[in-house]
Amino acid sequence: MAQSLEAKIVVLGAQGVGKTSLLLRYIKNQFSPASTTSTVGASFMTKRVVDDESDTVVRLQIWDTAGQERFRSISRLYYRGANACILCYSITDLSSFEEMGVWLNELRRNLPPDIILHVVGTKADLVARDPSSREVPFERCIAYVADNLAPGMSSTPPATATPGGMMNHSSGALDGSAETGRGGGGYRQLFAGNSGRDPLDGARSPSSKRSSGFWGQEVGWDCCHEVSAESGEGVEEVFRVITRKLVEQNRAMSQKLISATQTPGGTPGLDGSPW
Repeated sequence: MAQSLEAKIVVLGAQGVGKTSLLLRYIKNQFSPASTTSTVGASFMTKRVVDDESDTVVRLQIWDTAGQERFRSISRLYYRGANACILCYSITDLSSFEEMGVWLNELRRNLPPDIILHVVGTKADLVARDPSSREVPFERCIAYVADNLAPGMSSTPPATATPGGMMNHSSGALDGSAETGRGGGGYRQLFAGNSGRDPLDGARSPSSKRSSGFWGQEVGWDCCHEVSAESGEGVEEVFRVITRKLVEQNRAMSQKLISATQTPGGTPGLDGSPW
């Protein structure tokens, strides 16, 4: 029997960057900007996916939060229990990129350090049609992640182009945050079976020693993306990589729990869970 998990993802970013459009493309495969209104507080969507590497069924609970400052205090209420975060900016709007510092401070105050974080530049279709509309080079996003999430990392790999002029660094599976011993929120493990094989066999890439957990941990370059909600380019890949990391992180935490319970005096956590 395959393992099944539930995980919570929060989507943050300035007003108007296209967070809702991103989720509607992923959840419903729709793009209707004329009928899409600004989110008030937060909205909630779910999607059931399968991690192909481990055959794990994952129910994603995705929270779309309001970008307006007047809703920021309310939005904090929706961070609780999150396992992953998508931080959005528009690659055609420098101010939305510069505002990411505000959101990072919010995350630092409200979420634990091993939260899985991906930074997503939206509206890549606009740049594909008019390259002069780009205000944020992709390399700047990578440098920002290195400087703010993993200080001391100085090497920046070259960006690679994907069809439609999009750019990303999705290099495959990463090594979960096994060192911290706790997740952003409790994964809800529904049922599990022993397949008799390592679900991560063959899943690790040359960059798999990196983790996209927060500060104090090394960051994988595949946490930076540029996508288009209009065409759908890159959208599935963002969530595929996040789902892969959620499964790996949960597996690492479960193994740590097993090790703790087998060690005399081991204390996995106050609530008896690995996170």
